[in-house]
Amino acid sequence: MIFLLILAGAATLMIFPVSAETGVTISAYGDQSYYYGEEVILHGNNSISDTTYLFITGPNLPAGGGKLTFPHEGAVLGEPGTFTVVKTRPDKTWEYSYYTANILMDAGSFTIYAASQPATDDLAANVTSSRMSIILKRPFIMAEISPATVSKGQSFTINGTAEGNPPSVQIWIFGNNYVFNTITPVNSNASFTFTGDTHLSGNLPNGQCFLIVQHSMQNNQFDIVASGDYVRTLQGNNGMNLFKVNGAGSLQGRDAAAALTAALSDPKNGDDTFTVIPFTVDDTGPSVPQTQPALLPFALFGAVVLIVGIVMWKRH
Repeated sequence: MIFLLILAGAATLMIFPVSAETGVTISAYGDQSYYYGEEVILHGNNSISDTTYLFITGPNLPAGGGKLTFPHEGAVLGEPGTFTVVKTRPDKTWEYSYYTANILMDAGSFTIYAASQPATDDLAANVTSSRMSIILKRPFIMAEISPATVSKGQSFTINGTAEGNPPSVQIWIFGNNYVFNTITPVNSNASFTFTGDTHLSGNLPNGQCFLIVQHSMQNNQFDIVASGDYVRTLQGNNGMNLFKVNGAGSLQGRDAAAALTAALSDPKNGDDTFTVIPFTVDDTGPSVPQTQPALLPFALFGAVVLIVGIVMWKRH
């Protein structure tokens, strides 16, 4: 009887193998919290089928989920083209690089599913699936200028943080009859630093100036750029000039800064974000220590005059 029970148990294991590597699994590298624009590497096992089908659910997405690259298009049972399709490797593993740039979804918590068949319902016949949650966050930017009051002829620094892994940020400075534009790289820890040298500060106009730092967001491309005497949007077929910043009829100082922030805030001009820092420029320049006149020559002259006076007094 014991021998028969052992045989029966072995037969059951052969029919229903139990292993940590069986079925369909899904996970992601990292801490499952990402900024839009980052790459999310999904991976897992699939011991059931030669193809793994991925879909995503979350805020304002179809109830049954959607394709990872087109999440607002609902996944349809039995139609592989409505899923993100990944081939299962011979070793029963799979991997997919999910590029989150230009994915039009709200920020929030999402669930990604991996299934053995093109189906979103675990109850569908012959379908095994697994799921995991991720958080997608909007990139943002912060910056500051130091010192807060810039003296002409003295260097200054612009420091900040640009989350979301952009390669660079774009810096604008507007003042009266003045505009400055440059691009500075962002470090791997999301920090950036730009140093304005003495030549740059010497050209800044006195009074109120405006610093605007522009973040390229998910697509890592600046949607608004400087183009000759104009600020230009690259959206649309050929792009278009938005306003003039150099020469006759150009916007100055506060008006130019207001026009740029309005353009960056308009969805028609792309998805770039920004931060604005007003600052003041004065013309005190570097402090030069006042040189005190040397006292020794005056002391010697006084001593000579005193001696000559004594001699003349004695002769009289």
